[in-house]
Amino acid sequence: MTVDAQVTLTSTSPTFDPQVLADLRDRLDRTRRPTGPDEDWARGVPGAWLDDLLADWRDFDVPALQERLSRARHLRADIDGRGVHVVIAEGRGPDPLPLLLCNGWPSSFLEYLDALPLLTDPGAHGGDPSDAFTVIAPALPGFGLSDAPPPGGLGQAQVARLWHDLMSVGFGHQRYVAHGSDLGAGIVMQLARAQPDAVAGIHLATPGLPLPPRPWTDAEAAYARAVDSWTAAEGSYAHQHATKPNTAAAALQDSPAGLAAWVAEKVVAWSPQTDTGDTTFPRDVLLATLTLYWATGTIGTSMLPYWNFGHGGRELPDPRQRPAVPTAITNFGGERIPLPPAPRDLAERYVQVSDWHEYDRGGHFPAACEPQLFAETLRAVFRPARGNISSADAPP
Repeated sequence: MTVDAQVTLTSTSPTFDPQVLADLRDRLDRTRRPTGPDEDWARGVPGAWLDDLLADWRDFDVPALQERLSRARHLRADIDGRGVHVVIAEGRGPDPLPLLLCNGWPSSFLEYLDALPLLTDPGAHGGDPSDAFTVIAPALPGFGLSDAPPPGGLGQAQVARLWHDLMSVGFGHQRYVAHGSDLGAGIVMQLARAQPDAVAGIHLATPGLPLPPRPWTDAEAAYARAVDSWTAAEGSYAHQHATKPNTAAAALQDSPAGLAAWVAEKVVAWSPQTDTGDTTFPRDVLLATLTLYWATGTIGTSMLPYWNFGHGGRELPDPRQRPAVPTAITNFGGERIPLPPAPRDLAERYVQVSDWHEYDRGGHFPAACEPQLFAETLRAVFRPARGNISSADAPP
């Protein structure tokens, strides 16, 4: 743990300001969107699709969302003066395994709500009670209900230190496991690298991995070409986040239609589609995510990890120093626009791969799109870790 880390936990209950919600509805009623032929996803979000989304957002049942949130346990963690929102769900089983969940962009802890019962109480959902987890899902700094990071953002290693202090000092877990996707995958890799004695295992969902200096294997060379092609065609959002986040935030925080288009276009692109052409990312989770970003005013601060990464905060793993932490990697697939999956050749350079699976469903947000598959995956990959964590490691 960080030397002399101070962590305090207090109960909280998420609420949304009624005046902010009333203003949101008024702005949605007065939406001005571009005219002209715009029904092709190749040019971004189609106008008719966006109109339907905005109409659904206008009628979204926020009180029902707040009632659902009230059924979960929410804490505010003060970690050396930095406020972090945390959702905790206690496991129901003979010896629940502490599990940290770390999401990415454009997501939030809301992505995990459907999966929580499957993870915490597998016995009630067709699974083995001995696979139960106690789940701790903190909101990234600057995301939703957590405090904003410094103006330049926080690096992955800095967030990893926060999460370790939260788990070890805040909750008293001296051994635990962790899952990360998107930005969260990089944070969890840093967590395992910095705390190999505490982290009994990690799981990464469709991680993006950096290329080492040449020579490359054939699979790594193919991955490099795919990443270059994808970045040229699909990476403009990340370049904007990494170069001029305040400019984008000024527009998105003032326009619900702009926010919805910016976030939803990526959600649709990175999620599988149903037979009818709809996205498998649940509509209510998308609307809840938009509401969370809007009501908390955090779309701008959610971009800062990209800024930090591009301005001196890039902390690449050293292939010569692989952490002695079992690492399971699952490439969930089926996205409308697939992100290039890293090959196993590349992953083996950075981590000790203990499990490798590839699926044609789940996409970039597997906990939301395929909660059953997500939960079954975590149950399976972390079973070996349970033998390395005894009840003596749990808090009193």
